[in-house]
Amino acid sequence: MLVNLQEYIGLWRLFRARLGSPEEYRKMQAFQAMLLIRYLRSRGVEIAHKKVLDLGCGLGGYSTEIAKHTRDVVGIDLSHLNWRLKNPPYWVVANALSIPAASEAFDLVICASLIEHVQRPLDLLKEIRRVLKKGGYCYLGFPPFYSPRGGHEFSPFHYLGERWAIRLHRFQAGHPQWVETLYHAVDKPASFSETFGGWGLFPLTIKKAKRLVKEAGFKALDVSARYTPMNVSRFPLIGEFLTFYVQFLLLREVR
Repeated sequence: MLVNLQEYIGLWRLFRARLGSPEEYRKMQAFQAMLLIRYLRSRGVEIAHKKVLDLGCGLGGYSTEIAKHTRDVVGIDLSHLNWRLKNPPYWVVANALSIPAASEAFDLVICASLIEHVQRPLDLLKEIRRVLKKGGYCYLGFPPFYSPRGGHEFSPFHYLGERWAIRLHRFQAGHPQWVETLYHAVDKPASFSETFGGWGLFPLTIKKAKRLVKEAGFKALDVSARYTPMNVSRFPLIGEFLTFYVQFLLLREVR
């Protein structure tokens, strides 16, 4: 949650500069992690002394910031980023659908901006539930597909449908070199799902996410809009368009 105009301006500047370099992207992630920690505390969830999994950690901005508050942090991602091996916390190259961890291994799982890139989101949620301790929490966040940024690289053309979005996307500037190198980005994909060489974009709405969360066996403690003072995500249909980023706080109940 953002508390004043200065933070909104700061986030906007970080967002605008994020693709300039891996360092700039990590700065944005670190700022977002600060907001995440503040949000969790507002919901009575402290991360100190907790074992935390940052799932789909990417460049590690979230993990590194969270590691300032608790020592036991593990970041998992598909990409092989060698720089991470030289820095705490612990980094593991693995698939989020098959987490190399024992059942009930973590107190908190952070899954930010990952689920919309997974073809089988229900399997992802079930795997998260498996590695969570009973009474543990999952923070789940993503931009709803029909929001202004829900089409990711294809925005705002995603409103025209996949076929036209892909055609018009080809006239836009390509990915920065560091993105192409690290993530094997495809400048002219044949579908949303091929944007990053196999793990691309799979449209996900707030309504569908609520259903999947329930099917996976979680209790949703909160569903809210991350960056706006009003929780527009609670409004049917219109919330899908006005919510730039939706966040769920999920609980694995003790049963």
